[in-house]
Amino acid sequence: MSKSRTLQVVLVLAILLELKMILYLLLTAIIAYLLLKRPRLEPIYGVYEQHGRLSWLKQICMYIMIKLNKRKPKQAVGNTNAGFGLKAQDDITVMENPQHLVDHPLACDAVWFGGGNKEGVYLVISGARRKLNILESMVFIHIPGVGTLRHEKYPETAMVQEAGEQDGWKGGGVTLEPVEPMKKWNISFEGTMINKEEETSHHVKITAKYSSTLPYFDFDSEMNSWTVARAMSREPWSREYFDRLRAAHQNHYEQFGDVKGIIEIDGEEYSLDITVMRDHTHGSVRDWKLLHRYCFHQFTTVSGLRGFLGVVSQPGTLSLIELGWVYNRGQKWAVEDVTLEPWSLGEGGKDAGDYGFRFKAGGEWFNVQVAVVVKERGEAYFGSDWEGRVIERFCRYSINGEEGWGVSEWEYRNKAGRQDQQDQE
Repeated sequence: MSKSRTLQVVLVLAILLELKMILYLLLTAIIAYLLLKRPRLEPIYGVYEQHGRLSWLKQICMYIMIKLNKRKPKQAVGNTNAGFGLKAQDDITVMENPQHLVDHPLACDAVWFGGGNKEGVYLVISGARRKLNILESMVFIHIPGVGTLRHEKYPETAMVQEAGEQDGWKGGGVTLEPVEPMKKWNISFEGTMINKEEETSHHVKITAKYSSTLPYFDFDSEMNSWTVARAMSREPWSREYFDRLRAAHQNHYEQFGDVKGIIEIDGEEYSLDITVMRDHTHGSVRDWKLLHRYCFHQFTTVSGLRGFLGVVSQPGTLSLIELGWVYNRGQKWAVEDVTLEPWSLGEGGKDAGDYGFRFKAGGEWFNVQVAVVVKERGEAYFGSDWEGRVIERFCRYSINGEEGWGVSEWEYRNKAGRQDQQDQE
């Protein structure tokens, strides 16, 4: 082939490559134009943000940032800077003890224990230390043949701490006391409880111990990076958005374990032997007005699968985030996906009692069927103006066809404010 012929071929190829590049650029420009031109989707029911035209790019950016945070050699950064892959504290003794309440009227240091067993015994007991020596507390018990018992002051949860109680989770008859970090707690209650259905009151005493040999799960540093990034990518971004996100963040960890002991009702003893999840929200501020609602599910199956997962809606920061974890086959796994759509279940304020959804953890999909088996819900209000309405539901589960049991906690924003207790009966 002559040199001129070779040169002509080279020129033709160069022209074709240039045309191909131009076509690629034009196609990219058209796609970008269509994405940018597409109108922003309105939030579902004015609350739940939908993925927009640039959500994919925002998700990738946040994913990279969170993964880089997780790779930093020193992960414990303190309460103020924790989250997005960074843990607040790695000293379990410090983590388990009562925390200093920050200088804010809504400062909070809260622990929660909840679960049940195959025989249908359920317990929820909690304490949230607040300013002005207030302990926001719940105590709900369900025993087959006895019924559901609740604290005599409910739906009020604010209990005044007496002298000597302010240094821990103590008040209103409740005492929740760490004994050995991440292994043992003492749980006790003594006081009057009400059977709402029977309209009877009873003297109740709980003496129990929590124990666990399982690892804890730190939500600041162990949540699935892609899942967190997906939730943030829904939201309209601005400097104010990230300021709100940081201000609303709460440090939180959880652990699965067992509670064993005795419940004494009017002098008659009942055995308590249940599987539970416990949590600790620490070093932070809790403002119930920020939450629209949440739907959580705690469960144990006959084979030992344990989980706590669901969805949270906090408009303005994370209008829909899927979160949680499971302990399965000797390992803990962060939840990657939850198909539960809260706007389709009890959005009007009445919780659903029979429904299903799916979740993904450890690369495996799980089918969940929920049945609330105790008709009476444990209902309580939180906040000085009762801004949050929490509903404790005692459930049977089917997880991939396997029998399970546990507690499901739902919450709704209560805009009606504080009402006389008689109006709640």
